[in-house]
Parts: sequence; structure tokens; C-alpha cells
Amino acid sequence: MPVAVEWARLAPWPFGAVLLDADSGAVVAGARNTSDKSGDPTAHAEVNLLREAAAAGLHLPAYVVVSTAEPCAMCAGALLWGRVRAVAYGTSVAKLISFGVPQIDLSFAEIARRSLLTHPAVAGDVRPDLTDPLYRRGLVL
Repeated sequence: MPVAVEWARLAPWPFGAVLLDADSGAVVAGARNTSDKSGDPTAHAEVNLLREAAAAGLHLPAYVVVSTAEPCAMCAGALLWGRVRAVAYGTSVAKLISFGVPQIDLSFAEIARRSLLTHPAVAGDVRPDLTDPLYRRGLVL
């Protein structure tokens, strides 16, 4: 999570994600939200990470995504379609909303439950001591 937080701090909209090799735990890629620079509303950290992994030819079922925040509905769908092995996140969608960060009020677990795709292992509230401060004051998106 500390490396994902480093990526988040590079973005005005502080969302970051890293890709870990599921066997070794090594960080193989990192990304941040770049919607501000690109004007692309889909350029969230998780989507950018998946794009980077695809460009590198990585087989996603061998990897874990660690994100500073619970993936939004769009990113959750992309992660499910990518068939990543596992997802870990810091700050939940519910907490983001309570902090005033605009979100679609659907949890990753709910989206995965309604999916017919393979469900990754999921761990939430991973190091919220590092991630919650990124969002506590809310964001204007």
C-alpha cells in the first residue's frame, strides 16, 4: 500500500494503484489517476494500471492489484474482466462518500457478486491509516 500511496500523491485526484506479482509480491507496475491531464474520464488509476499491464503482455490472473481506494464501478468491471487474482484496497467507497468524494454507491463486493466472471480474492481496509488522509477533505471531481 505505501507504493500505491506514492503513486496517488502524484495526482491532483489522489488515486493510485500498483500491480504485484502474486507469487513473489514484487511490484511490477504502478499508475495514478490521469483524468486531469488527459481529459479522459476513464483514466482512473486501476484502468491505467490495466492498460500498462496489457501493453507489457502480462497475464493478469497471475497478479494482484493494490489500490488506495475501493475500485469504482467502472474500475471494478475492468478488474473483473481482466481476471486479476486479487484486489486489495485502502479506503472504501462508503468512506469516500462520507468524506464528500463523489462516487457511485456500489461496493466492489456487490459488483463482483453480480458478475458471472471469476471473482478475485478481495481485501478491504488495507492500511486506511495511509489512504484515508488522501481523501478526508473531499475532492471536487
